[in-house]
Amino acid sequence: MPGPRRGTGMAAEPLRLGKVGYLNCEPIYAGLEDGSTPARCTIVEGTPAVLNEALMEGRLEVSVISSLAYARATGALRLLPNLAIACDGPVASVRCFSRVPWRELTGRRVLLAPASMTSACLLQVLLRRRFGVEPEYVTAADGENLPDDVAAGLLIGDPALREAGRGRFPFDLDLGGEWKAWTGLPFVFAVWAVREEVWQDRKEEVRTLHRALAASKTYGLARADAISRAVHARVGMTEEACLAYFRKHLSFDLSPRHLEGLRAFFALPEVEAQVGRSVPLRFID
Repeated sequence: MPGPRRGTGMAAEPLRLGKVGYLNCEPIYAGLEDGSTPARCTIVEGTPAVLNEALMEGRLEVSVISSLAYARATGALRLLPNLAIACDGPVASVRCFSRVPWRELTGRRVLLAPASMTSACLLQVLLRRRFGVEPEYVTAADGENLPDDVAAGLLIGDPALREAGRGRFPFDLDLGGEWKAWTGLPFVFAVWAVREEVWQDRKEEVRTLHRALAASKTYGLARADAISRAVHARVGMTEEACLAYFRKHLSFDLSPRHLEGLRAFFALPEVEAQVGRSVPLRFID
């Protein structure tokens, strides 16, 4: 797809902004979507994996993406400050459900959600480092259901919230809580990033969109109760559980402490083996 025409008197097309279609993005986009926070952008919804690919292929200019996707493409992207999907303890929506105790998973099949490379990597690290097990990992087809022929499976986002409500599995590992117990730090599952060439060519537009996202975040968090009333039935949660998810489990900040947790994750040998280098955190200015 050709880029916007410059220098011809024609305005550039609005920036295309990726949004994950899970509850965890609702507070960030609330103001943009209801018009309370004006922004010149087109919102494109998808799973984390779809948005990762779309941003890297230039089908989006700005998007929320998996933290590990940023690490793999550091030179091609810049981060937007103080925007993240993170937690400082149990996250509720990134969980591994198991039919057997964790220390019995060596050699057994564990299903990985296809939608998020960050969560899949974190689960493998935690099972190896915390429980000393090496399962056989397989990738799910839809990221929603755990078939009978697997011992355990990772679910993220709304599917994880739905499964937790069903209570079908005797063992349930919250990856955010386990990371906090292990490191004492928050975990950053996703960040907002812009393509480097878009940043260089359209800096003021990117800055304006970043300010709009920050304002929409403030607006959305202040209206978390109203958002919970509007969306809780989508997952099958109670309104109270949905509000607790937004207010007690999720963090949307990228504070110095969050950055410490992100750097700790990027410094893991398992992550460095995937990206082949250290990962600098490069922000728009």
